[in-house]
Amino acid sequence: MKILIYFGLLVVVALVLSTCAYNNEEVLYPKLANTCDTTNITFSTKVAAVFSKNCLSCHGNSVATSNGGGIRLQDYVDVKANLDAAYGSMSHKQGYTPMPKGMSNTIDTCEIKIVRIWKDAGAPNN
Repeated sequence: MKILIYFGLLVVVALVLSTCAYNNEEVLYPKLANTCDTTNITFSTKVAAVFSKNCLSCHGNSVATSNGGGIRLQDYVDVKANLDAAYGSMSHKQGYTPMPKGMSNTIDTCEIKIVRIWKDAGAPNN
């Protein structure tokens, strides 16, 4: 009977010890790296990609009249002409229609930041 009790106790101890874990805070909760690259922002390398990804399905040349209220954001000339309204809409500023319209998602904050930095630099055609 003693052997059975000792064996049972050994099994319980083994189970308890096998469920213990060393939890390292750095491993469990890693700090997220800043993945928003705001260096070397140019229209051709970063800003055009933001508009292409988020705006052209409604504001591209072929659909702007029917879907985008006639506002085209296809290229530099279009974006520059509509920049204040486009930035106000994508950043959901008061007085502007929030974009993308009818979409549950919003434009990524990093992408909005890229457009803002480019806009603040004078929106150069680069």
